[in-house]
Amino acid sequence: MAFRFDHGDDYGDMAEINVTPLVDVMLVLLIIFMVTTPMLTQGLTVALPAAEGKSFELASNNPAKIQVTATGAVYLDGIAAGSSNLDQSLGPMLRARRVKRALLEADKAVPYGRVVAVLDIMNRAGVEQLGMVTQPKERDGRPHR
Repeated sequence: MAFRFDHGDDYGDMAEINVTPLVDVMLVLLIIFMVTTPMLTQGLTVALPAAEGKSFELASNNPAKIQVTATGAVYLDGIAAGSSNLDQSLGPMLRARRVKRALLEADKAVPYGRVVAVLDIMNRAGVEQLGMVTQPKERDGRPHR
């Protein structure tokens, strides 16, 4: 409620702003936003592949090179490790060489689950540091060769 302190004309306009309706409107808007915001968040359901092991760190000097081709074949330093039953082929190869650092090159057409399976085998075989090789992009968005 606004009060007047001069004792002149009682029927004239007041120059003060009444803030009470503004605060009421702002509080109502705040409550509306607080109620509707949790309803706006949506998520995607993704079936992620399962893997056991610890997290990886970046590889450093003289790492082994593991390549996964578009067909799913796996190579360790240019030697074929097969495309099926990698637990019995790639795992023993990594253990025999005592590979602790590795670089992974996976073709972009390889399914995510296949890459995670190779990462899981590497982790269980004792690979402690991993670097993932990517293709740098040029400024216009095309791959750099």
